[in-house]
Amino acid sequence: METNQQKLSTLFIGQRSALIRMLSRVVGCASLAEDLAQETYLKVAKALNTRPIEHLHPFLYQTAQYLAFDHLRSQRSKRRFEDPYADENLVVEVPTSAPGPDSHAQGQQQLQQFQQVLATLPKRQQQILILHKLHGLAQAEIAQRLQVSLSTVEKDLRNALTACIKATDMQTAHD
Repeated sequence: METNQQKLSTLFIGQRSALIRMLSRVVGCASLAEDLAQETYLKVAKALNTRPIEHLHPFLYQTAQYLAFDHLRSQRSKRRFEDPYADENLVVEVPTSAPGPDSHAQGQQQLQQFQQVLATLPKRQQQILILHKLHGLAQAEIAQRLQVSLSTVEKDLRNALTACIKATDMQTAHD
């Protein structure tokens, strides 16, 4: 009988390239996406040690999306605290691996796709996803703010993320 860790390894190996493509579209960098995919595997493996996970495939993708969003949020926070008076001429001269115009266009396309998916979700799912992923609120805080149960927040967040993942997978199939 296959253990949960073996199931995870098999799933991860089978989904690795699709997972990296999805992460790369979110963060705009292939090497960072590979790092996030590895971190996803480790987080899911750790979670499997503490509890059973009934639907491993969506859990793997949901964890990857959480990590990608968390990375983007932390990058945004770092930029807020950078020196606004730094000499911009010096910055232009520094070689960078930052995304170029193509990645920016791809990011804009992903944002537009995300907005389209968001518009198809029920209003409460939209609110929960935005409060959790963009504003960084904990699920308990969201439940309190929206005056719903924690399980409702968990269910709505899971459904919203699943819709985003499905839209991403469908877009990947069209590319």
